Amino acid sequence: MAKPGLNGMFRELRGKVGDLVFRRLYGKTVVSRAPDFSRRKLSAAQTAHCRRFRKASQLAKLALQDPKRKTAYAAKARRQKRPLIAVATSDCYKRLINQSGMAS
Repeated sequence: MAKPGLNGMFRELRGKVGDLVFRRLYGKTVVSRAPDFSRRKLSAAQTAHCRRFRKASQLAKLALQDPKRKTAYAAKARRQKRPLIAVATSDCYKRLINQSGMAS
């Protein structure tokens, strides 16, 4: 992975430019080639996980539209020092797992 010496103007460069990806890693900007997922085949378990996560994300967005639930999630997010949407999505995902009987 290349480690560019960037001047002040490009110090905060992040994202994809052409076939290169700029990102921050351990406080420094690094450049790597963009990953190629064109031939990736997901297993049945991976597909099921993606489906559950997508549903949890949708449920979390709906939950955050309710002011009471949003306030409760905001308090939980502050305690856990995590983003609000991450706390809501995690909670919804855990509920989906429990409903489907997949909890261990």
